[in-house]
Amino acid sequence: MKELRFGDASPWGVHRPGGWGGFWLGTARSLPPGWPWSRFALVARRMSRRGLKGPVDTRLWGHRLRLFPDRSVSEARILFLPRSWDRPERALLREWMGPGFTFVDVGANVGAYSFWVLSLAGDGSRIVAVEPDPALARQLRYNVRINGAGERMRVVEAAVAASPGEGTLVLAPGNSGRNRLASKGEAAAGTGGTGTVPVRVVTLADVVAESGLDRIDCLKVDVEGREADVIRPYMSCAPRSRWPRRLIVELSRGRAGRGSGPTELESWIVARGYRLVRRTKLNGAFTLA
Repeated sequence: MKELRFGDASPWGVHRPGGWGGFWLGTARSLPPGWPWSRFALVARRMSRRGLKGPVDTRLWGHRLRLFPDRSVSEARILFLPRSWDRPERALLREWMGPGFTFVDVGANVGAYSFWVLSLAGDGSRIVAVEPDPALARQLRYNVRINGAGERMRVVEAAVAASPGEGTLVLAPGNSGRNRLASKGEAAAGTGGTGTVPVRVVTLADVVAESGLDRIDCLKVDVEGREADVIRPYMSCAPRSRWPRRLIVELSRGRAGRGSGPTELESWIVARGYRLVRRTKLNGAFTLA
């Protein structure tokens, strides 16, 4: 039943938030950032989520979007508290944007980064949102279509890994942001009752070729611990002129390693000539020297 709901292709606007849910949504968005307003905004978000179940049609960053706040943490954050979502990363992206900006979003989920870049990037910009979950990919295509953004934003329904083929996506209950590509051994043994879906697997080089890109101005990668499988094979084969000029990469750390120094992937990226310009709670931002 949820799969049908997430594939809803009804006209945008039929799911506009109303009642108390809509009231608290408006309250959460209207409060200014910073203490103590952030605390009131969190209270308003909790109140709003009680009254908003299923799809919500909303305007965000100048776009018409259909979101499902009860499906994932990140989707709820951009709906209720868009100003506080990943502010350091977005500040860097704003600095990096220029004419013809090319942005590749691997592990796009609902496309928060992609649509935010779309709202600021000028004419000639190109955005490629890569997402393996079929339900999320349908939602991305729907939101691209209703905004007439098909010429500037392309959706690739696939997982990105070290080698192409077929794979199994493990679906995280209650939070699609934790979906992950199963390892070969895990896929063969089964996932212990966790929901799964078969997916197409491609390499980053495949994405670049299929999308007809001649450069990547910024590559964002968030694939739940498999970021190295996206980046390393591409940089090992592609000429340096085709390497991403900037990177925003989730740098996974175990509990014991949190804050204890650079991750293996971070060190590998820096060794190839990138400079770490910002380290946030989850991500590393790099520029190519």
